[in-house]
Formats: sequence, structure tokens, C-alpha cells
Amino acid sequence: MATDGEFGGYSYDFAEIPPDDTVCRICTLVARDPQQVTCCYKIYSRPVCGCQWVGPIRDIGSHIKADCQYQRVYCPNKCGQKVMRGSLEMHMTGSCTEYFVNCQYCKRKGRYLLINSSHLDECPDLPIQCSNEACGEMIPRRSLASHKETCPKALVPCQYNTVGCNKKIKREEQESHNDEALKEHLEATMKKIDTAMKKIDTAMKKIDTAMKKIEVLCQTNQVIKLSQYREKKDSNEDWYGPCFYTSPGGYKMPLNVLANGQGTSKGTHVSFFVCLMAGEYDDSLEWPFQGEVTVELLNQLEDQNHKKITIQYNESTEGPCKNGSNPNRAELKDGGGGGSYLMKSWSITQLLTVSI
Repeated sequence: MATDGEFGGYSYDFAEIPPDDTVCRICTLVARDPQQVTCCYKIYSRPVCGCQWVGPIRDIGSHIKADCQYQRVYCPNKCGQKVMRGSLEMHMTGSCTEYFVNCQYCKRKGRYLLINSSHLDECPDLPIQCSNEACGEMIPRRSLASHKETCPKALVPCQYNTVGCNKKIKREEQESHNDEALKEHLEATMKKIDTAMKKIDTAMKKIDTAMKKIEVLCQTNQVIKLSQYREKKDSNEDWYGPCFYTSPGGYKMPLNVLANGQGTSKGTHVSFFVCLMAGEYDDSLEWPFQGEVTVELLNQLEDQNHKKITIQYNESTEGPCKNGSNPNRAELKDGGGGGSYLMKSWSITQLLTVSI
């Protein structure tokens, strides 16, 4: 069987005697493609020296190419590995990197190495042991979260933790804990309710105060009654009505009334002024004012002989009212009025009821 051809051991003359563990035990030559068997750990050449095939020498080539179990061939899965034909099936269903298998848990199909490595880190059906002490149940990964929400062995806060019970107990022990701590739970609950009611009462008072402020701010249409008109006229009294805001976050104004008139109108007219005052929101408002103010004097007699005047202010308005230095003035015979400029695009109506 000695040969220096394609098969068997090497029959060359070596410069030194080859080590004993490199010699094939069958052909006694230096082993070609040496293989060590597991039974006695001796070295043999492959493919010829490990094969027990017997036949005509003319058939050795076809035997090696088609049948020899010791011949190394490429894996049909195209993984690039060469293995002995006799070990091919074990390789293809085991370590072959291109071998496709189904995950034993979720049945997903994939390469052998993928399914048995990184896939297991995310497999939704991989059984995982519940981490709650004394449970130990194996739960598919996809159901683990929901299991922990109902696991009877899980430690959970007492149902009355919002009122002060800070104990943590197993979920299955909650009912017995409630029975044992009934008095403490009731006392804590009543205390919590009392505190909440006080907070609600405080909040309602704040809301009531805020609503009153909003009500005042939103009264852009004011009805102001001027009492004791005759006395004010005879005494030339300079009367101011209550202050108001033109709108929520608007300008602050009062109405100024001279019952006996002013200047050339004195004694024959009622003069009035819409005045500006420093307000809470002045820093956020536009200046000077633009808009219109309407004042109506309501006669309380049956003839309903009312008087009304509207004064407009815009970018073309001339006079001292343009820059906000003085209030503008208007007069009505048997009643009168005047006003200062308002912020742009707003219309404010001020009503003055005169009791004569």
C-alpha cells in the first residue's frame, strides 16, 4: 500500500528518521493527511489507510470519489467546511453554520448557530423562571410580565399605601393583612379624607376669589348710577365713579363726572371724562390708546330721553389725547360726556345713569 502518489503515505527518503508518531500504522510510511483514531490513538493516512474497502485497483478512484467514508468532501450546505464523508450527516445536522433548524420553543426557522445563540436572548417562548421568591414557575418570555402582575408570591405595597400603610406583603397575603390592620387602615383613611377636605375648602375659596376678580375684569359694559345729582350740580362737585378694567388684562379707567358742567358749558351741560389710571397690566399693553368709547346718559323718567355720544381714537386723531397727556372731552346739552383713547381695535361702552 506504500505509495508516493495521491493516496497512502509518503515514500520519500527523509534526511532524518521521521518521529514514530508521524508514521502510519498500516503502510508504515509518513502519514499523508494524518488522522488519529480514538480507540488506540494511533496515526493513519487518509483516505486509503483508514478505509477497509477491498476491490480492483482500477476502482479505487471511483470508490474514493463516491463511497469512501474517510474521504474529505465539502459540506452540501455550502458552509465551506470539508469533513469526512462518514461524518457528513452529523456535521450537517450539528455544527454546520448554514444548517437551518426550527427553534424548539417558538418554531422559528433559522441557521443553527443563530437559533442556538442570539435568538435565545429574545425568543418569545423561551421558558424563564419567575424571579419571585417561592414561585419558581417557568413562564414563556412573552407572558412573564403579565405573570408578575398576578403572581401570588410577588411582594406588593399594601392596598392602603396611599393613606399611609407602608408595609409590603405577598399578593396572596393581602386579604389577611387587611383583616389584621382594619382599624389602622380606617383611621389612616379618615385622616386622609379630612386633610383632603381642608385642601378642597382652601381651593374653593381661592376659586371664589379668582371668579370675583374675573367678574370685575370682564365687566367691559359698566352701568354707573349717579345719585344726588342736584346736590352735586349745585355744589359743582367733581365726582369719580369706581375703577374698572376695559377687559381681562386691559386698561384701568374710572369715569369722571361734573354734574354742573365745565368751562363754557358750565350750568347748561353735564361734562364727563374717561380717565386713565396706572393698572396692573400696563407693561404688556400697547400705547398710546386707539379705539372708541361710547357713553350714554340714561334718563330715568318715563320719556326715556336718553343721550348718547361715541368718541373714536385712531392713528389720525389730533390733539393732546394722541400722546396720552390729557383726557379728551365731549359734552352733551342736558347731559354730557368726554373720554380718553382706548387700545387699538377695542370698543368700550360706558353707561352713566343720571338721577334727576
